[in-house]
Amino acid sequence: MWTVFFQQTLNGVILGCIYALIALGLSLIFGILEMANFAHGEFYMLGAFMALFSMTLLNVPFLVALVIAMAGMALFSALIEHFIFKPIIGKPMINSMLLSFGLSTALANLALYFFKADPRKITSGLARIRFNFWGLFLTGERLSILVLSVILVLGLSWFIRYTVTGKSMRAVAQDRTAAQLAGINVRRIYAVTFGISGALAAAAGTMVGAMFFVSPEMGFTVVLKSFVIVILGGFGEIRGVILAAILIGLVESLGGGFISYAYKDAYPFILLILLFIFKPEGLTGGNRA
Repeated sequence: MWTVFFQQTLNGVILGCIYALIALGLSLIFGILEMANFAHGEFYMLGAFMALFSMTLLNVPFLVALVIAMAGMALFSALIEHFIFKPIIGKPMINSMLLSFGLSTALANLALYFFKADPRKITSGLARIRFNFWGLFLTGERLSILVLSVILVLGLSWFIRYTVTGKSMRAVAQDRTAAQLAGINVRRIYAVTFGISGALAAAAGTMVGAMFFVSPEMGFTVVLKSFVIVILGGFGEIRGVILAAILIGLVESLGGGFISYAYKDAYPFILLILLFIFKPEGLTGGNRA
């Protein structure tokens, strides 16, 4: 019984790491651009396909494909910001919600047309690596998710805290007009924010594609859960988002293991309802970092 509990807990933490990478991108976009991007799930999906085709067409190793996918989606996301979202920055949030929902539908259908609906798997080679300690089972793919997530989150925290661009991002998040008056290139900060968001989503999509499958419809449910995580953690709160992502992963894994996997997609929304009732300010109080 305890072995099953700890195994499900470990699985939940790994799942939460994936959610954290996706939700952090959403949180950055909301905190800096004050926009809701429902197409973020398609960035996650396209990043997975980019890694898949990098391995099959270019015959590169898995880690190289991961880097290619992150770089490619960073560029793609920055272009999306420039050509599609730029006209509505500063407008009411309903504009970004409707526009991003339309973009999400368009990207998902284009992916379905070009890539077809058949699920595919990214062959990372890490599945052959297996660990078994204290009765807990862990594959190389799942371990790599933990390691990669920690590296990316620490790297993002360092970037935002200590680099000139990161400090500029924080300034824009606090007061866009004052940042412009101080000489910060706000347009560049918007592009960098979307680029980072796309790179994190691509990393998560690639790891999921290696652990499970890649398909054109893989982004829809994930982006909804990511919005739940951002709401739970507090808009613009990096630490809160990470905490909420791990919590959602644990709730899904433990609920699926001990109640039923048939309702695993409902557990995060039940948790959100309970939070709205008992702690509407969010897990960390809702203050923007």
